[in-house]
Order: sequence, then C-alpha cells, then structure tokens
Amino acid sequence: MSLSLFRILILSGLALGLTACVSAEERAQMAEAQRSADRAECQNLGFEPGTEAFSECLLKLREIRAQEQHTQAVERARQDYLFNGPWPYWRPYPYRYW
Repeated sequence: MSLSLFRILILSGLALGLTACVSAEERAQMAEAQRSADRAECQNLGFEPGTEAFSECLLKLREIRAQEQHTQAVERARQDYLFNGPWPYWRPYPYRYW
C-alpha cells in the first residue's frame, strides 16, 4: 500500500468520524473532497480517467473504506458488549466460596 493511499484512508476515516458534528452541506463538501482525493489517488497510481480500470480503482477505494468502517463498527460493538454485557464483573460474587 502506498504512503499516499494510507494517508487518504486515514484522512477519510477522520472525516467520517467527524460527520456527526457537521451539517448536510459540510457532509456534501467532505464527500466531494473524498471523491476528488480518490480520483487523484487513482491517477497517481497510473490509471487514466474514463477507463474501466480507473472506475475499478475508485470502486476498490470505496470498498476499502466501507470495510474499515465495518471493522470499526464491529470493534465498537465488541467493546460495548465487553463493558456493558450480561456479566456484572463489578459486583461481588453472590455465592459462598466453599
């Protein structure tokens, strides 16, 4: 994975993390910025705009971002379950020990 692709993925993750704090216009601007960054990344990788390979590159970047969002959601759910799950670890053991 190239360093610029890694930077784009990190920046897109940060942008997606902040979407809950922004208006609809700002979300649209961030989405357009993400699309232009994806286009620039695919061009940097050597794909020509308008070709099928360029479209596949854009699609692959979108798939990577969706997979990262899914992984983060699963991790958040796992953390919530561990800390707020059915087992009350913070309570004393209610039965005798012998």
